[in-house]
Amino acid sequence: MINKGFNQAFLDEVLQKNDIVSVISKYITLTRRGQNYWACCPFHMEKTPSMSIKEDGQFFKCFGCGEGGNVINFIRKIEDVDFVKAVEILAKNAGMKMPEYEDTEEMRKKKEHRDRILSVLKATSEYYISNLNKVEANTHIEYIRKRGLSDEMLTKFKIGASIDFYGLIKHLRSLGFKDTEMIDSGVASRGDSGLLYDFYGGRLIFPIINGLGEVVGFSGRDLSNDPQRAKYKNTPQTLVFNKSQLIYGYHFLRELKKQKMLDTIVLVEGQMDVIACHQAGVNTAIGVMGTALTTNHARDLRYLCNDIIVCLDGDKAGEGATYKALEILKQAGMNVKVVRLTKAKDPDEYIKKFGKDAFLEELFNAGDYMEFILLDLAKKYDINNRADRNKYINEAIEYLSRLSTGYEQEIYLPVLKEIVKVPIETLRNSLSGAREEYSKVDDKEDIELKSNAYESIAKICILASLLYGKTTQILNYEDLFDENDEYRQVFTYILDKLSNNQDINVSTIYSCFDIEKDSVWDKVINYQFPNDDVFYNYLKDCEYRLRINKFNNAKQKIKSQLSITMNIDEKYECLARLKILDDQIAKMKEEMK
Repeated sequence: MINKGFNQAFLDEVLQKNDIVSVISKYITLTRRGQNYWACCPFHMEKTPSMSIKEDGQFFKCFGCGEGGNVINFIRKIEDVDFVKAVEILAKNAGMKMPEYEDTEEMRKKKEHRDRILSVLKATSEYYISNLNKVEANTHIEYIRKRGLSDEMLTKFKIGASIDFYGLIKHLRSLGFKDTEMIDSGVASRGDSGLLYDFYGGRLIFPIINGLGEVVGFSGRDLSNDPQRAKYKNTPQTLVFNKSQLIYGYHFLRELKKQKMLDTIVLVEGQMDVIACHQAGVNTAIGVMGTALTTNHARDLRYLCNDIIVCLDGDKAGEGATYKALEILKQAGMNVKVVRLTKAKDPDEYIKKFGKDAFLEELFNAGDYMEFILLDLAKKYDINNRADRNKYINEAIEYLSRLSTGYEQEIYLPVLKEIVKVPIETLRNSLSGAREEYSKVDDKEDIELKSNAYESIAKICILASLLYGKTTQILNYEDLFDENDEYRQVFTYILDKLSNNQDINVSTIYSCFDIEKDSVWDKVINYQFPNDDVFYNYLKDCEYRLRINKFNNAKQKIKSQLSITMNIDEKYECLARLKILDDQIAKMKEEMK
């Protein structure tokens, strides 16, 4: 058992008041099949649902990646928070007041440090916002007006200004923050002279906000036009900031999802592009943080919506990174469309030149992503040149071969045929060969069930049967779980509950134990029972084989002792014990007939 820092009665109430189906359905789409709900797992890439949500047991399990647990585990994983924060989110959802909690000194210090960093960032954001009302921010205001940002957008995106290099430091110190906390949060740095200074000194400030609405970092836009200064300066890696996992504007999508107002995501590149889109009424626009799109980004977006339009800057088409991003989104199971702005370098410029209605029309006419790749890829080659055409066909076939279904590939073959003027059957044959090569994997060797492997399977079956009430004869099995047995903890927990006539709630087990993927508890909780018509015979067979194994192991030890002893009395004693064991085995076999 582990101490989670909360009274178990409180945790039980949190679990009781947060139905796992209702909570998970706010993040992903669930489909009912039989007694359980199913969904595409949000914790790994898949297109076919492999995550089961059991309403009666109030827990989930993904049979693809192995993640599982109760509603607290789900919130911890999907929100990327610790246990205490997950409980706090669920308690708030249930209208419950958080009690005082106890924790280890190490965990308490870590949480306090994280909370202090978030407090520094919140205070810093508020300070930058207040600076916009100061005369020293005239340069910032001029830039804001030049870019056409409305007051509504300034407020919505919490845009602010750093007007010097030391005002922030003085302000944060007056609030009681330590220099180390400012450095750890990424808002301050120490110069060669040893003085602490504002990391974003003199810049226009764009706060970076996580999915929970917390300011976790900043991006500062230089206004000096000094070629020696970087155009944008972003928060370095901190305890709360990892740009490869953050999406600019993601928290707005979360709110739209809750209001059931999110139908299509629009992915653009820069922060100004995101803001320009929102100002034009496209409030589902988001952007990655100056880094390549990752599988984590795609997974987070698919949590919220299946449809996405990738709006490419005019100078970005044709890059391998762009195609890779489209492929990652597609592999995440999203419906991907593409807009390539040819009349402007980015959405911000396009909207300023042609207006929001023209931009909305571009989004409305977004094209299929693979058709875009095939057409755009062709621009790299001289299709009339035989060598170039062959290179293009090989590259195009490689992209097509990565599509998941044959019917999708058939849709795009005519597009490729029109580009290269090659018979479609020839292209189809090339695609067939590429598909086989791409999907080739090493066949797994068949693994024989050795005695120790079968023993594990049998013990899991017995424990699962006790856990789910398929048998109540727990004392019949006690001798099968020795003190050194890795399954003993599970057996002892169930024995304690049944001996005290207490119901076993699977959801509660997850808050009592740290249950990792493929652990003993994980295997027991998620055991797949045979059909009822064979189950009870199978359960009986599991017990029989475990006992046979136990007898055989005992016999082996006696035989080992017999082979080394020189004492005649010990030899006779060993032979007598072997005879007893053989009689017990014979009796068991007779009972099994």
